[in-house]
Amino acid sequence: GDPEPATAPPAWAADLIADARARVGLEVYPPSDDTFLLLEALAADAAHLRALRPSLCIEIGCGSGAVSAGLLEVLLGRASSELPADEFFVPLILAIDKNPSAVASAAGLLRAREANRADCIRASLTGALRVRGTAEVVVCNPPYVPGEKEEMD
Repeated sequence: GDPEPATAPPAWAADLIADARARVGLEVYPPSDDTFLLLEALAADAAHLRALRPSLCIEIGCGSGAVSAGLLEVLLGRASSELPADEFFVPLILAIDKNPSAVASAAGLLRAREANRADCIRASLTGALRVRGTAEVVVCNPPYVPGEKEEMD
């Protein structure tokens, strides 16, 4: 199985991460240290991200859906007590992955988090979308897969 993370997730995302880790099977990388770091970066940039008032946010390679769900928490002001919550502003979140198990995991997590304006799409990076207009926020957290030393040379 996958090793346990070396660090704890951000406190505001602990329940989200636990839910995401419980939903993934053998075909989907569970959220780990790299996911926690990205969530911390999104939360640190919350004021800027929220000021954008994005209508469309896309996650490429959504895996468990933890980053999409965390981004939504940040945009709604739930990741910090420093910024007031804005329940009236809800962007459309599109989570994209080519792995059907990842799409199912992400969809289940987003449903459980009551992300009513979120959709999960099975597609490859190059064939995913033709968006008219702009996606104001695009995130990607590719999985880290340790390789053999020979592959690195």
